[in-house]
Amino acid sequence: MIVSYVQGYYNININKEQHVYDFDKIYNIERMIIMKNYDRIHARKPEGIENRRAVIVGGGIAGLSAAAFLTEDGHMPGKNVTIYEQHPVVGGSMDAAGNAIDGYVLRGERELEPYMECLWYLFGMIPSIFEEGRTVLDETRECNKELPIYAKKRLFENQFNPRDISSLGMTKADMDNMTKMMLTPEEEIEDVTIEQWFSAAFFKSNIWYYWASMLAFQPYHSLIEMKRYTIRFMQHLDGVENLKGILRTKYDNYNSFIKPLHIWLERKGVNFVTGTTVEEIHVEMEGDKKTVTHLEVNKNGRIERVPIAAADLVYFTNGSMTQNSSHGSNKTVTVMNRDKEHKGCFTVWEKLAKVSPVFGNPEKFVSAPDKSHFISYTVTLTDYPEFFKYLEEKTTNVTGTAGVITLVDSAWFQSINTPPQPMFPDQPENVEVFWGYGLHGNEVGDYIKKPMTECTGEEILQELLYHLDYIDKYEEMLPHVKIITTMMPYITSQFMPRGLQDRPQIIPEGCTNLAFIGQFVELEGDVVFTVETSVRTAMIAVYRTLHLDKPITPLFEAQYDIRIVAACLKKMLGVETITKNELPPFNPLKLPKMIDQLLKGINSVPKMKEYYPETEENK
Repeated sequence: MIVSYVQGYYNININKEQHVYDFDKIYNIERMIIMKNYDRIHARKPEGIENRRAVIVGGGIAGLSAAAFLTEDGHMPGKNVTIYEQHPVVGGSMDAAGNAIDGYVLRGERELEPYMECLWYLFGMIPSIFEEGRTVLDETRECNKELPIYAKKRLFENQFNPRDISSLGMTKADMDNMTKMMLTPEEEIEDVTIEQWFSAAFFKSNIWYYWASMLAFQPYHSLIEMKRYTIRFMQHLDGVENLKGILRTKYDNYNSFIKPLHIWLERKGVNFVTGTTVEEIHVEMEGDKKTVTHLEVNKNGRIERVPIAAADLVYFTNGSMTQNSSHGSNKTVTVMNRDKEHKGCFTVWEKLAKVSPVFGNPEKFVSAPDKSHFISYTVTLTDYPEFFKYLEEKTTNVTGTAGVITLVDSAWFQSINTPPQPMFPDQPENVEVFWGYGLHGNEVGDYIKKPMTECTGEEILQELLYHLDYIDKYEEMLPHVKIITTMMPYITSQFMPRGLQDRPQIIPEGCTNLAFIGQFVELEGDVVFTVETSVRTAMIAVYRTLHLDKPITPLFEAQYDIRIVAACLKKMLGVETITKNELPPFNPLKLPKMIDQLLKGINSVPKMKEYYPETEENK
């Protein structure tokens, strides 16, 4: 990290074979980190835009974001934009449904943070549907300011006893491995797994428990992805044990993000074609040029041909983490959908990949659902406030402020989240909702002696209550509970080991009217499994295909902020003052005097200003 800062700050050119970063491009560190107001301009209307059409395959957040950028920044009339979505409603993985009687359900929740710049740019212009004159960004910031997340006790073990989180629990060898990972070019760690890089002890450390529970990392996942996360979210290492700086939405993600965005796009005239599957994107090859000519669309079992003119644009969401999800209930088991022929957007991607290698290699991501799945569950409690009160007593957190809490010795590695209530806008006062998941669903449970993948909702609840030391209340609690479980075969498929060419570029080489968006697209310097990635890929795709004279919102690059570098080093080392003896053995710059000066600065630099003012609770 020190080397990253020195090279970036002093614009030192290093042989690219020796280092991962391209420092030839660095000309102004401050500009790379912050979008200036000078750059927040309105692009001129592209010539002839009113005569062009855009077809978006996939109605998840990436597709909706593409439509927003096309119509707002690109000046394309809404009536010229069509979104095809396989499901009856849009939103993709950011879904939520149900009611207090039958039970609420959402497949997952997103952990947000202040530096998701493209996300907040987008929702800074989407009107709130709950309060006139406010934006979604306004209400999101306000609810986090009023009730910030700050977990006083983050990890639990031995039937709901708090684990010691006074340190990250890393050995010196794994600290060195961490630094080495950050400085190793990605070309050298293609197809390398996390467990091939770190010691066995690392997977029993607090830092691993934090990352695994927050990000759904498995030891057999890609080291490239872990490297990117380590760099991309360095700003959260100091405070990770308390989930400091993690944000949430006012209600569930669908009602807070997707619904207002959907309404806004409908008012602009965007066409939504739901309950319809795009079966194939036909590409015509002419030399190096690749041009989409038509789509094959399946609506109610009837195949239709949708022509695409050369001047039209196609934006393709080439994968979905929640593809082929299935549900279970109190009494039923959720069964994995192993259909290899019908995988929605993945199947379309597989067909494209056969046309040209520039379209990537989907096989790397979708060939092992037994490794890329997990089960989540949504629990609806009616007239039983005792459970939430018990959690408040044990965690010493008011409901909604603890974020995700993790049971580290659970065989299924369970985590739960009790968000502020109501979680759904129509949720009655006597109803409470929480969400959880088990990352190791193939393992035999500690209380229920079978894998989570073979369990009903009630059995999953029993296993959870055992680890929460609340099992004696199970029979009392059960009449008040509705449980909906969800099996997602591909939920962590984007983390599977890969090479740098396995994900396509946003605009693959030679493509004249096709761009890729979403979680399975190569995005230099950024990570997958975040809503920010979906929005950012959509922004880049639209701005570049329309050749807009408008800067793409840059990544927040924490590795070039000396305050964050200082805080991370001190956190990893568990010290207040750093000496050369405590540094890992890396220093390819061979500049001891500069390192001495930098250490002096690091040890005296103030911490980065907190996003929210300190309160008595989060001091």
